[in-house]
Amino acid sequence: MPETVLVTGATGTVGRCLVEALRGRRPTVRALVRDPGRLTGPPPAADETVTGDLTDSAAMAEALDGVTTAFVVLADDAGDAFAQAVEKTATLRHLVVVSADAPPDSAHRGPLFARHVLGEARMIATGVPVTVLRPAPFASQALGWAADLAAGDTVNVVHPDLVVPVIDPWDVAEAAAVVLRRAAPERSRVLALSGPQKLDVPERVRILGAVLGRELSVRRVAPDVWVDRVAPFLPEAYARGLLDVERYLYERRLPVVPTVRNLIGRPPRPFRAWAEDHAAAFGAPGRGPSSQLSQSSKSARVSPSPSPSKEAS
Repeated sequence: MPETVLVTGATGTVGRCLVEALRGRRPTVRALVRDPGRLTGPPPAADETVTGDLTDSAAMAEALDGVTTAFVVLADDAGDAFAQAVEKTATLRHLVVVSADAPPDSAHRGPLFARHVLGEARMIATGVPVTVLRPAPFASQALGWAADLAAGDTVNVVHPDLVVPVIDPWDVAEAAAVVLRRAAPERSRVLALSGPQKLDVPERVRILGAVLGRELSVRRVAPDVWVDRVAPFLPEAYARGLLDVERYLYERRLPVVPTVRNLIGRPPRPFRAWAEDHAAAFGAPGRGPSSQLSQSSKSARVSPSPSPSKEAS
């Protein structure tokens, strides 16, 4: 039987890069798109494209028809509809789920935590072997500073001293591509992913400023002030959920791990390389791609929304 991988979230931050990473290689790539009429960029360059909402079990059953492996983005229902569809398939051998580090009691702490904890559990309960990828915060979250930097040279954040090993979404996609092409594991497993070094917000802002040729600064603001500032981009519940995540990460102190290097055979890309690739999003048109990008990753550079956002589908 021909190998087919379904990529959900195929127009999102990781999903679009994953389609590019898999393109031209076995298996056949089937991209799930929620609404082709609302695409803000070119369609994903997949072998096949199907339309459906991740919270629609019937649509997911159709999308999974004949699929052997699937890359799963957890929707607002924490993967409930997708899990129902998985239980009706006969060909699926492996699920790769992009999730996040979260406290075990997170189902009681907020919707973002609950999505990851409940979603992982629901995928594992299907009986199909699951590889859970738990990346560190994405370097692309810096795009949430674009509005501040369009208005001045100061980035406003609630937790400037939060230190995390931010990871380029392209590295998450390449790691996922390797896992999807390998034989399914005998049992479910969790793989943590990180960038090459831990950085606090001032250091990331300093690096971004050097790339942009601007002297940037960071201002600590109160949570309510930040929520009001991002109101044009984020619903209040989601914004406060992000602050809950930041508070947890401050306590958790995520480590640098070697998983990306072990999977893809090179070190994870530094934050500066990501900043160079996305300088235009901060008002620096004409910047060329980072010299550290491979030829395939050059073709997959995608700028997510300028505000922190969920994976699109």
